[in-house]
Amino acid sequence: MYLLEIDPDVVSYSSQPLKISYTLNNQLRHYTPDFLVQRRSLQELVEIKPEKWLKHDPNLQLFQSLTNLGQSQGWDFLVITDKMIKKEPLLSNVKLLYRYAQIPLTLSHLIVCDRYFTNQPPIPLLTAQKHLQPQGVSHAMLLKLIFLGFLEADLKNQPINEGQISLSSRKIVGEFLK
Repeated sequence: MYLLEIDPDVVSYSSQPLKISYTLNNQLRHYTPDFLVQRRSLQELVEIKPEKWLKHDPNLQLFQSLTNLGQSQGWDFLVITDKMIKKEPLLSNVKLLYRYAQIPLTLSHLIVCDRYFTNQPPIPLLTAQKHLQPQGVSHAMLLKLIFLGFLEADLKNQPINEGQISLSSRKIVGEFLK
């Protein structure tokens, strides 16, 4: 769920959202997906499984049936493995950002950050914090702005506190004021 929370393409998601009936080997069966994810351009049924379970025949049959059923309903069926989820430092970075999701921000914080980062090349997070702290922008606020997508950081390749941040190319201040 941490990864869904920070994915800018995810509009909404729900866990164990529905029960699906399907036929396999002439038997009626039932399945509850782990997640239904609504992305901007598609819906996904998501199953989370340990990688070692992917090669078991009953799972392969289930996944094929669900892929076919999903296509008929306009859904993509996706299996996510434990190894895919536990990629570091991405997972640790996202968990860290999630802790700051509820930090309060004001319009003045957004304006200060927008002015500071506009036309600013990527800069180390700790340097930006040092420059912005006199204007009331804390380390926690910068992490929240990364969580929101207002600021960008390379979450996949290095711990966030060691990396550089910049103004997001996807977001503008106006979107955050809506």
